[in-house]
Amino acid sequence: RHKRLPNATEYWPWHGYIFSSLRIGMSLVGSRPTLVYHCCEIEPKTRRSSNMNMMSIGQPVRRGEDERLLRGHGRYTDDVDASKQARAFVLRSPHAHADILAIDTSAARSASGVLAIFTGQDLDNRGLGTLKPIMPSKRSDGSPGFVCTQPLLAQNRVRFVGEAVAFVVAETVSQARDAAEMITVDYATLPAVVRVDDALSSDAIAIWEDNPGNEAFTHEVGDAASVDAAFRKAVHTVQHRVCVNRVTGNPMENRGCIAEYDAFEDRYTLRATIQSAHGIRAILAGQIFDQPQSKFRVICDNMGGGFGTRGGCHPEYGLSLWASEVVGRPVKWIAERSEGMMTDEQGRGGLVDAELALDKNYRFLGLRTHTKVTIGAYFTSDRNIGSTITGLGGLAGVYMTPAIHARVTGVLANVMTLAQYRGGAKPEPCHIIEVMVDQA
Repeated sequence: RHKRLPNATEYWPWHGYIFSSLRIGMSLVGSRPTLVYHCCEIEPKTRRSSNMNMMSIGQPVRRGEDERLLRGHGRYTDDVDASKQARAFVLRSPHAHADILAIDTSAARSASGVLAIFTGQDLDNRGLGTLKPIMPSKRSDGSPGFVCTQPLLAQNRVRFVGEAVAFVVAETVSQARDAAEMITVDYATLPAVVRVDDALSSDAIAIWEDNPGNEAFTHEVGDAASVDAAFRKAVHTVQHRVCVNRVTGNPMENRGCIAEYDAFEDRYTLRATIQSAHGIRAILAGQIFDQPQSKFRVICDNMGGGFGTRGGCHPEYGLSLWASEVVGRPVKWIAERSEGMMTDEQGRGGLVDAELALDKNYRFLGLRTHTKVTIGAYFTSDRNIGSTITGLGGLAGVYMTPAIHARVTGVLANVMTLAQYRGGAKPEPCHIIEVMVDQA
């Protein structure tokens, strides 16, 4: 049907001009309603709309949400309770590396209030997918990057402390936690490797049997030949290993979600602590459930901190939606603080072997770096590689360096996966060049 919206006039600052007299309506094109923009004019920025708070850089912007938040009227994930919701708890691995020989859930299933328990075998039967990196890069020998995706629940082997082994759903979170403690898991522990140099050593334990050497990818940028030439004519050279510590974001609000499956409409709704509602919806639909995006709705209200660590699609989101399918009720899962420290995506980390070439007057001639960083036990997302390579341009800093070459080796180890954190891989290269300046 034809519907025309009321005219709206806005004044939008953009490169010194104001868009004025913008009218938005709905018109029919064939048989489909189409959004149409009418009469868009551009004029010099001389007028100011009464409802705007900023006309130029440096002027204050009035924030609309402050009063509500300062009065304690914000709405966070755990503030919301869905009708007839159940609660979930995750049983996690206490081992960094172990084979799962058997899981006995019989006692837990008969515990008070328990609605369902899910294990890796159930996941295999349901056939849910995993996250997949779109740009896996290549390894140093030219072969494709070693992609090893993380299942929602461990399958036969755990590869880091805190990996999800079972997902318990009960009437209350206390009942779910008690039932999880009744699950018996028979582990056969394996040697673990967590340090990047140990993981790359010739006698290193393979995190994945079909990937000896533990290299996930090697990424190179810059002009290696020019850098080599710069070092040949250098009068002074500086070599230094820079340590970049691994960190966890630790936002004030614990990670969590409320998931609901509507069997009548065959649609999923997820309310979660996330930084990208549309991105998470695309992953859940396309990679986990293999369904159209139109069947998924993802909501994020106020969030108590993100810092990049809330940008990924963590396993508990898919698990909660699946659990809602099974129990026919909304399912809420909220991480405990210690749980978040173990299983929130972590940031940074790595050892950087850096070399700086200088002439007799200590002017920079060339810089080369080789960053070796543990990306986790799984290479399961572009976030794992993006957190190590997207900021390499920062190696130039504010200095005139004629030639730069950077190499990054992503290494698999028995640790939690890596992702962007506060600055999205840009602070680390800035730190590296400044350390090298100090050394020189």
